Amino acid sequence: MGRMKPEEAEYFTINWTKLIAISGVFVLIGAIVMTLGYRMGSQGRMLEADGMEAMAVVTGKSVNERRGSSGTSTTNEYLVRYQFKVGNERHLDRKIVSRSFYDSIESGDTVPVRYLAADPAINEIEPGRLRMGSRIAMGIGALFVLLGGGILMMPRKVKKPTPANGTGNRREVP
Repeated sequence: MGRMKPEEAEYFTINWTKLIAISGVFVLIGAIVMTLGYRMGSQGRMLEADGMEAMAVVTGKSVNERRGSSGTSTTNEYLVRYQFKVGNERHLDRKIVSRSFYDSIESGDTVPVRYLAADPAINEIEPGRLRMGSRIAMGIGALFVLLGGGILMMPRKVKKPTPANGTGNRREVP
């Protein structure tokens, strides 16, 4: 068996092609999330500028528990189902809302809904919710794009960590 040079044993090199691929995945995910955020924001702006108001009837409420990726943490998602009429047409929808909005309404309550006359499927029952979601999505997307660019700035030659007991890469055989 040949001996490794000390500098080879202490460093490893990251393949440039893999680094670019990983970076590209982060940038692509970021771009997609930013695009979705932009669409949400433009819908919010259209509702503010050209939105019509109607009264919606709350037809149901539910709380969905979402587990985190680790499986230990949970987050509640507050969902409101409602219907409203535009002319002779009835529109049914459901939206995720804030907890405070969720707690302030009950099934059977009437609440204002803002919708686009050209497309009533674009509507919001909690004012400003689309704009806030848009800002959050665009921020997360930008973070992914920045992380993707940052990955390309990583050094290709990285020092391997040494164990706390100072044995390095040596293995003892009994």
